[in-house]
Parts: sequence; C-alpha cells; structure tokens
Amino acid sequence: MILSMWGQAGLFISTVGMGAAIGLFYDAFRIFRKTAPHFALAVQLEDLFFWMAATGAMFYFMLSQNFGEIRPFSIIGAGCGIILYFATISPWVIKIAVVIVNYLKRVFAAAFKIISLPIRFIWALLSPPVIKFAGNRRKDLRSVARYGKIKAKKTTREWFILRKKV
Repeated sequence: MILSMWGQAGLFISTVGMGAAIGLFYDAFRIFRKTAPHFALAVQLEDLFFWMAATGAMFYFMLSQNFGEIRPFSIIGAGCGIILYFATISPWVIKIAVVIVNYLKRVFAAAFKIISLPIRFIWALLSPPVIKFAGNRRKDLRSVARYGKIKAKKTTREWFILRKKV
C-alpha cells in the first residue's frame, strides 16, 4: 500500500515510540535482574523470552500499522527509539524502579513478619514441649532398638544351640 508523506512520517514516529516501548520492556528485565538473584541459565531464558516477545510485538505492530510491509525507515525508527530511550531516560527509570522495588520488598517482608507473628508465637510456646517429647521418644526408640538387638542375639544363640542338640 502506498503511504503519503504524512503517513510515512506518522509511521516513523510510531515506530520510534514502539522502539522506546521495547526499551522500557527490556528495562523491566534489567530491574528484575538487579533486585532478584539470578543464575546464568535464568538470564539466558529471560533474554530468549524478551526477544521472542519483542519480535512478536514488532511484527504485530508492523502488521496493524503498516499492513505487514517492512520498510527500512520503520526499522530505523524502531532502532532510533531504542537508542533514544537508553540514552535519555533509561538510567533514571532503572534507578528509581530499583529503589521502589527494594522499598516494596522491605514493606512486604515487614508485613509478612507482622502477619506471621501469631503463628511464630504459638510455635515458640509449643516447640519446647514437642522437642522434649520427640527427644524422649528418640531415647525410647534407641533403647527399644538396643533391646531388639540383644533379643535377636539371644534368639540366634538359642536357635544355634537347638540345632546342635537336634
């Protein structure tokens, strides 16, 4: 389909915005990596998911805005959007988001501590008798096992004696 000059300019600006949105989406992964510990395989899987989602989003965008035609200026526009986003506001977004996420983690940890206080209190009251009871049972079981070994030796010896007599 033929686009007018204004249509092409609008498409270019839209692709710049789409590139910035992809950059923001990648920053969400970067923030998650900074606030939660990761191992190498998880990072690779996250990157794979990011590229699949970004490719799908760009494909859908091009399909809906440009009728599926891939034009060089739209690819350049998406690249410019990503570069502009990372060069201008990405560092601020990451700093602010990391501070907010760490603060929320502390708030949720405190809330969990407050909510679990009654359970921890009941456990503190009940655990010493339970541990003492379990400890006594362990002693009893050891003595039973020792008695069983002694009884087994006696039985074996008695069978041995019986076999000799027969």
